[in-house]
Order: sequence, then structure tokens, then C-alpha cells
Amino acid sequence: MARRTSSQSKVTISVDEYSSNPTQAFTHYNINQSRFQPPHVHMVEPIPYDAPKPAGHTRFVCVSDTHSRTDSIQMPYGDVLLHTGDFTELGLPSEVKKFNDWLARV
Repeated sequence: MARRTSSQSKVTISVDEYSSNPTQAFTHYNINQSRFQPPHVHMVEPIPYDAPKPAGHTRFVCVSDTHSRTDSIQMPYGDVLLHTGDFTELGLPSEVKKFNDWLARV
């Protein structure tokens, strides 16, 4: 959790006490908060992808495991694109270039 002091421009980052033990963290937060949610995270209801974005919000677009099959993906508008998992089928340089070209267009 970041905390900024009013008289200085320094930011203090507090490390979660369970950061070195994910199993213990999951158990602690799952038991104490009925689901895994660290205390500094505030859950929000998702907004439909085609709804106007409220002022002051950030829209994340999340995709994963595209495996060089990005031609048919119609990406919704977003501020931040998160791609997780495999983006190539075989890891060939041509697939990496194709993915990079796709990123330039989305």
C-alpha cells in the first residue's frame, strides 16, 4: 500500500506481512474476509464493455493465451491491455513479429 506524506514527496510502500508465503496469505485473507482480497483492494462491479467509461476510471482489457490467433479478436476500447499466457503457438520469431504488429493496431 502506498502512502504519501503531505509535507514531502516521498512514498512509503508497506509490504504485506504474508508476501513471502502465498499459501498463508490465501488462508489468512480467505478466512478473515470470506474471499481472497487484501485490505487495500476495493472490489468494484464490472462495467459492460460498451458502456461509456465514467470520469476518473481506468478501463482494463484482459486477454490470454491467444496463441498467434489474434486476427479474429475484436478488442473493446480500453486504457490498459493485459495479455497473459502464451501469445505464440511455437515461439517463432515470425509469430512474435505478428503479435507485435497486432499490438500496434489495437
